[in-house]
Amino acid sequence: MSGLNPDISSLYSRALPTFRSGLFYNTYAYPTKIAPESIAVYIAAHTKPGDTVLDAFAGSGATGLAALMCEHPTESMIRIARDLGVNPVWGPRNASLYDISTYGCFAAQIMTNPPESAEFARAANELLSRAETALGQLYNTLDDCGEQGTLRHLVWSSVLSCPCCDEEFSFYSGMVHWNPLRIQSSGRCPHCGAEVTTQNCKYTTDVVWDSLLGHNVTFRKRVPVLVYGETNGRKWRRGINDTDLSAIEEINSLEMPGYCSPKPIRWGELYRSGYHQGITHLHHFYTKRNYLVLSYLWKECERFTPAIRDALRLLILSYNETHSTLMTRVVAKHGSKDFVLTGSQSGVLYISNLPVEKNILKGLSRKVGSFLKAFSYVRSCSGKVSVHNVSSSQMFEADDSISYVFTDPPFGDFIPYAEVNQINELWLDSVTNRTGEAIISPSQGKDVDDYQRLLTQSFSEVRRVLKDEGLMTLIFHSSKAKVWNALACAIDDAGFNVDATSHLDRAQSSFKQVVSSSSVKNDALILLSKKRSDLNAIVTGSEFDALRCLRNQASPELAYSEYASYCLKHGIEISLDASEAYKLVPTKG
Repeated sequence: MSGLNPDISSLYSRALPTFRSGLFYNTYAYPTKIAPESIAVYIAAHTKPGDTVLDAFAGSGATGLAALMCEHPTESMIRIARDLGVNPVWGPRNASLYDISTYGCFAAQIMTNPPESAEFARAANELLSRAETALGQLYNTLDDCGEQGTLRHLVWSSVLSCPCCDEEFSFYSGMVHWNPLRIQSSGRCPHCGAEVTTQNCKYTTDVVWDSLLGHNVTFRKRVPVLVYGETNGRKWRRGINDTDLSAIEEINSLEMPGYCSPKPIRWGELYRSGYHQGITHLHHFYTKRNYLVLSYLWKECERFTPAIRDALRLLILSYNETHSTLMTRVVAKHGSKDFVLTGSQSGVLYISNLPVEKNILKGLSRKVGSFLKAFSYVRSCSGKVSVHNVSSSQMFEADDSISYVFTDPPFGDFIPYAEVNQINELWLDSVTNRTGEAIISPSQGKDVDDYQRLLTQSFSEVRRVLKDEGLMTLIFHSSKAKVWNALACAIDDAGFNVDATSHLDRAQSSFKQVVSSSSVKNDALILLSKKRSDLNAIVTGSEFDALRCLRNQASPELAYSEYASYCLKHGIEISLDASEAYKLVPTKG
């Protein structure tokens, strides 16, 4: 890093922290979203006020928000800069964002160019008030004392068939244990007392009339088991009773309104024949109650001006995939006396054995305040952000016009973004064109060579628009050597050098990072500069030196990222996957 200025060298000698809080964290969700506050520190350190930054894989626009935030740094931004040893000149920056995701660009456009806060507040209150009047009774219920209350959320359960007595029982009654609370894959059949596991039981199915499709559909059977509600400010929990079952049956018998239409799901790598059985269309991801409520809200947004309409729809979508579908779930945490309510798993379309149906109207009303704060802040910023819903392989910028690039490309086969995002994009009636999606995907017929080719095309365009002295910070993550080598070839073929590496210290890992024994817990930060035509790159180091990174790494979670980054910087082919590399990391004790 000897050729870099001291501030930049200091940046890449430490991990960049990102966290689960801040001005924008509770507004909208997006897979692998990075806190704009963290990105802003890097933008401010690499640029001067008035410069334009580029994100070639912009997702939902965090880089654009970060560019705007450079004008009014928050306390956390100032603290991060101080901890990283940099003293940037704060001031407005501009940003140009590219992504093929229709939902990502929809969110980015609204968040970086929001409507006036007071007007949005009035519209949100009107929308939710109309929905409460029209459909609020769908969430009416009786409390544990028989008094009128309001549903907060309802826990459903998969249904199993005992291999010993053939009787059906809910996953909840057989596999959930109290005192202390645990969710396990083994238990006893409530009918015959036999010890059973989810592996030796069969999941039962239900044949249900689908009025939207006009035919019967076979789903994995799910039954309600617990009701959580509120009465005059008092929160309560009780089991399911006949009144609940009658109410659910009545709701399920309702005809779908004329403004509802079937929207087919395009499955790829995320389909699982078990918990996705029968799920062929968007409405299958919801209970009938919540689909009716969402559809009404979506239709009612048409009453408002286009700018307010779209902001209201982002509010709805910000709650949709994470909290409105059957992918919402409960977990049992150590020492907890009751279930902990949580949202969907990021980056997958997983439906657990204990899915949750939330009160959407209550949830949306809680989110309005977060949007108001975010909109008010962004409207105080003078920077300009342009959002382009096209591939970055053909950008609109002039040659040598961009001062700095901060980007987070897809990580090989890690997350099929278009497949995940269709839960929101189908509501927009505009799904991502997957032709240009730079991922490894058997369902799309894309292998690692296709992935490398698509990355190279985008990186080559980045090189064209980047100023000669400009730098690019690339975030990357993979546990597979072939993916890292594809990245290395794309970087080299596009005409970039690797100048420095560091890593991102994420506050929360993705689902795959948590459950996989060979996963990589931290993302690499890679600093790139344009190759000089009059200079030959000097490559030093050997595979032995790269392997020494593994043997000398005190933190096993960082070992593979450090190893892959070292190879990338020194032009060494990456020969080990994460599972192989971890065998070389010394164990503690």
